[in-house]
Amino acid sequence: MPALFRRLIHGFFLLALATLLQTAHADHLPRVLVFGDSNSWGWIATPQGLPTRRLDDDTRWPGVLAAALAGQARVGVDALSGRTVDVDYPEPLVGLPGSLFNGSRSLPEALARETPLDLLIVMLGTNDLRSDLGRTPEAIARGLHTLIAQTRDVGHGVATTYAPPKVLVVIPPPLGDVAATPLRAFFGGMEAKSRALAPAVRRTLADTDVRIFDAAEATGALAGVDGVHLTAAQHAMLGQALAPLVRRALDLPAPQETAR
Repeated sequence: MPALFRRLIHGFFLLALATLLQTAHADHLPRVLVFGDSNSWGWIATPQGLPTRRLDDDTRWPGVLAAALAGQARVGVDALSGRTVDVDYPEPLVGLPGSLFNGSRSLPEALARETPLDLLIVMLGTNDLRSDLGRTPEAIARGLHTLIAQTRDVGHGVATTYAPPKVLVVIPPPLGDVAATPLRAFFGGMEAKSRALAPAVRRTLADTDVRIFDAAEATGALAGVDGVHLTAAQHAMLGQALAPLVRRALDLPAPQETAR
């Protein structure tokens, strides 16, 4: 067999082996699911409120988180603009049934669809602050408690042996200035209530073993021009801040340890 041909065969074998090893590694990566609303979907704030467009994958905080994890985990996203924690809208929203936006209705299906999962990240609560819903911070926090219970009950998926995922609750940042945008019709006067959400969530979830992170520690109040959405810079801040928390939740080594 000519030497050149042997080298070609050897090179092809090494390439195929490397591909198989890479695929096997990817199949065993921890799986993370972000369950959120427009601030996970990537809504771009505009002075007119809506319509809008979406930030690209790499700019949204779940994408920033995935990049910061540097291939240590897969990060999926189930985000719906307008999603609440556990309440229906009384009327259709942009032509869709109000019940479609209820997070507690859609979470079980999302968990079943994405099983197996190692970590569920929930960031919801901003839309529950709408004045037409009349919710208190305590009621919103109790709704998050319900989502945690649902995850424990059905997080194993459909007829599988997988364990339910761990849960990380990200408390959304408080509202910014909504006075100058059309969204004031829904969120006007709700600023104080939004600031009361973080302590209410911590009190209500104190009896659980879930991890809690107050997004405001990384981003401050929502700084989008509409006062309700994250800026691109805040997406970056949040994704970077969550990376070490996710590593600890999944028992992943720090980047410098991985490089050794």
